[in-house]
Amino acid sequence: MNKKEILHYAGAAMIFAMVIFLLLYLANYQIPSTNKDIFVSIIGMIVGSLSVVIYAIIGRNPDEVATLQNKNESLKSKIDELVKQKDAYEHQIITLQENIIDKLSLAGASAFDTIFALKANEDCKDDDCQKSNKK
Repeated sequence: MNKKEILHYAGAAMIFAMVIFLLLYLANYQIPSTNKDIFVSIIGMIVGSLSVVIYAIIGRNPDEVATLQNKNESLKSKIDELVKQKDAYEHQIITLQENIIDKLSLAGASAFDTIFALKANEDCKDDDCQKSNKK
């Protein structure tokens, strides 16, 4: 814990203790009617800040929670963007693979036809083969 957190914790504990002591005081003594309005408004402000005090005592800072929620949302949006980029890369790779397969298929078919034609020409050098191929 750093010094700032210790000061926040100590201040929150003091305000909480002050509220408890005020409640004990009010349970035992009566407030004069001349100061009642001022005293009630001061007590109302102190009790109104009690939720922030309790959060500070148990270690939850509302600003920190909001900051962490914003950071969480930011990370979620980054993850969504990264997933979109990954999908785009996968699509590019699939398209590239399809193009390579098509070109290799054409090259293979062309090479096969060329080899088959050369072999056919070597096998028959007579005029009969050429005449039978033309039929």
